[in-house]
Amino acid sequence: MARLARRPAPTTKAVGACFFVRRFEMRAHSNTLGYTLPELLIGLSLGLMVIAAATAAYGVSRQTWASMAAIDAVHANARMALRKVREHAHITGAAYLDTTASPNTQLSSVYSPDQPDLQGVNGNKADEHVALGHWNHVSARDCQGNQPIGTQIIRNDFRLNTNKELTCKDLTPTSSTYQALAEGVEDFQVRYAQANPVTQTLQWKTADQVSAMSQVLAIEVCLRVASITPVNNVSNGSAASQGCAGETVAADGRLRRVFRRVITLRNRDGLLP
Repeated sequence: MARLARRPAPTTKAVGACFFVRRFEMRAHSNTLGYTLPELLIGLSLGLMVIAAATAAYGVSRQTWASMAAIDAVHANARMALRKVREHAHITGAAYLDTTASPNTQLSSVYSPDQPDLQGVNGNKADEHVALGHWNHVSARDCQGNQPIGTQIIRNDFRLNTNKELTCKDLTPTSSTYQALAEGVEDFQVRYAQANPVTQTLQWKTADQVSAMSQVLAIEVCLRVASITPVNNVSNGSAASQGCAGETVAADGRLRRVFRRVITLRNRDGLLP
């Protein structure tokens, strides 16, 4: 009968090695259970710094977006208002080809004597306005885009209302009402370049100073446009600014811009050589 092989007894050196390995594993395991207090404080500090930086970046980007949106709205309103005035100023007093004239086709007169093609009133914001007229045969639509029926003259009147809007309407129909073209318009001023045929010079005047509107060759339109809501910490939003007449406008947090446009009345021929 075969004898079972006896396992050799572990030596002292082998027992010591096993004990050292077990002790090292326990120590390594115990070192991964948590962090020390200084490590936790450093981690929290870094996290708070990251959150603060992200919050600051969000605030800056939001403020930048608000200021850019305000600037874009101000310029858009100014473009709309100036484009409408320029569009109707260019055809003011234009003659049309009268095919019903007898015996030959001929040009009409430049405007109706009873309804001048250019009129203006100088005054405060509520009174300042300019009326630009043209024959219906030249352009059948008024400043609102409507097509009047049964009228020969279209006279578009531009003025401010109490809501800081530039409005217009055709003065010829009795049923027409003013409609807004652009918002945020705080001031609307018009000057007139009157020609002197004798001295062959031009002089800029207000509507009350013009002696003959038929001698006006150009108009200068000035708009002071502001953002609808206050925008803090933007250029010119927290400081006083100047208006169309050079007056000081107190700061209220709104962004403001002044726009000037000189518009030539193309149908005023023969006044100056």
